[in-house]
Amino acid sequence: MRITFTLWTPIINSDRLGCSFDVTPGLYQLASGTLELMKKFLQCLKIEAEPQEWSIEPFCSAYYSENLVSEYYQVRHQMAWRVNIYFTQTYRDYSDLEFCIFSPVAVWSGKDDTWAETEDSWDWTRIKYVAIIDFELWEWSGFLEDYQSLKQPIFAQCINFETYKLRELFRQVRFNLGVINFPEGEEKIMEFLRACEQYDVSTNWAKTLAGW
Repeated sequence: MRITFTLWTPIINSDRLGCSFDVTPGLYQLASGTLELMKKFLQCLKIEAEPQEWSIEPFCSAYYSENLVSEYYQVRHQMAWRVNIYFTQTYRDYSDLEFCIFSPVAVWSGKDDTWAETEDSWDWTRIKYVAIIDFELWEWSGFLEDYQSLKQPIFAQCINFETYKLRELFRQVRFNLGVINFPEGEEKIMEFLRACEQYDVSTNWAKTLAGW
């Protein structure tokens, strides 16, 4: 049996009407999603709620790469999806997911029947890029000042960002760098990541897991 998907950094939304998390592919990819698969995801996350509707947005990020020095950009910048599931009613149970949880969750079965594999399914060239970066709390405020003042000109590449508390000790920030054309657009991404790395951050899940 092989992993079909992996779920990352789930969090119950502040209005408690839904949850958000990232998905990386195993055997399969996501397209529009199905009710059955959304139920499977919630079950794996131990969220006792019924999905009413959902949204799925594809992106890629070096954060989820398992080989940052691969010769293939599709491996250096892993394809993923941001999934938002909205519940049929307000979620009232206490959950550890009040804070963004880091530990990846494997999905051992389940497939999106709206996805059909093609010859170029794994050979994408144009996709939204999200630079996911984990900050220690005391580093974030200093970085934010420099970011807002564009101390590094490459910071202007970011369209917007979202931030979450991660394990109550760190802050995970999702920088939206817009749609990138690969491979020619990769250098701008790397310049942005290098500028952020000056603040003693983690730009990859394995580094965060090891406790940088």
